[in-house]
Amino acid sequence: MTHFSSPVAGARSAPGAGTGIGTRIAGVDAARGLALLGMVAVHILPLALATGAGETEPTWAAGLFAGRSSALFVLLAGVGLALLSGGRSRLGGARLAQVRRAVAVRAVLVFVLGLGLGMLESGVAVILVHYGLLFLFAIPFLGARARTLGFWAAGWLLLSPLAFYLLRPWLGGSMDPYRLGASPLPQDLATPKVFLADVFVTGYYPLVIWFGFILAGLCVGRLALGRPPVALALAVGGAALAVGAKLLSGWLLASPGALDSLVLATGATSGELRTGLVTGQGLDGAMESRWFLGISAPHSGAPLDVLHVTGCALAVLGAAQLLCMALTALFSKAGEMLLWPLTGAGAATLTLYAGHLVALDLLDGVSAGTADTTVFIAYAVACLVFGLMLKIMGRRGPLEALVHSVSRTLGRSS
Repeated sequence: MTHFSSPVAGARSAPGAGTGIGTRIAGVDAARGLALLGMVAVHILPLALATGAGETEPTWAAGLFAGRSSALFVLLAGVGLALLSGGRSRLGGARLAQVRRAVAVRAVLVFVLGLGLGMLESGVAVILVHYGLLFLFAIPFLGARARTLGFWAAGWLLLSPLAFYLLRPWLGGSMDPYRLGASPLPQDLATPKVFLADVFVTGYYPLVIWFGFILAGLCVGRLALGRPPVALALAVGGAALAVGAKLLSGWLLASPGALDSLVLATGATSGELRTGLVTGQGLDGAMESRWFLGISAPHSGAPLDVLHVTGCALAVLGAAQLLCMALTALFSKAGEMLLWPLTGAGAATLTLYAGHLVALDLLDGVSAGTADTTVFIAYAVACLVFGLMLKIMGRRGPLEALVHSVSRTLGRSS
């Protein structure tokens, strides 16, 4: 399900140091690497398994990563955009205009790549088309200060699920003509009305909601991420938000008639519903129940889902940054090197994301009959080894290098 390298893909590493333009922050790369591995897990491992009673139960992959990894990637994209546009010291004038042009070029390149990858037989809902559009919509916010971005992010994250709740039934359910397949394809551009409805509301990554993650990341990227108190506040505050959203959801759904109402709306059994609340699958029709507003299932777009995954993303980023700073403080360069496989993969996620989709398509027959866990381990190890190689060579990933070169060249043109 999603994404990629920060817009500062070629900047030199500065673990835990500054947050100015041209700075790589090791904790951001580490968090992005974790998100990449989480997305590989949900793409390869089953989210639910059948039990002996004819029901299903969620797997550990669903419990840990479903919905959280993709939201983390988008939030980190916002952090990267903030760093590219100056970090704590916002850019202005001609320099900001140049950055905005470069981001627009990146957005188009990622959008086109997403259309191409959607044509693969990977079985994955490719997010790159949505990712590119999110970049475009973030351009007007690249000059905003942290306080302004914080208000925008809070308002968007709180209000967009309500807009989604009102718009989605109006456009129709999962079988409605305003919904595309899992991934937008080039031919879908020929039906712009359906295409726009899908990417904004009815699709797998509705931008009406997901733009809030970009705004949150932009706000975070304006903070002093190199200061331990800031990283600690993100970790603790994010964890509190994530846990609080889940607890509130559990309390609401424990109300008399809540689960029965959702069972009636979805047509699922009570066991299937419990599994669906963890995996996010099999919840079509849940919006017909007012208790939809109390669920926190992945990719549901419900208010508590949005708050939960935002909290998880902030907590992972804060914890990753604290870990990177602690290792560097304790072991100096050696401590930084311990995380090179993860941070290297996190700095090349566009390449690795696209590469694993191609591999899923090409190697489908080869991996048939192999245990899912074995396949996942093979892909995860390949990502980490590739990341380590890039770190040792001091190179960008191939797609990162291409996007950086093209966007920098066209961004400088007047």
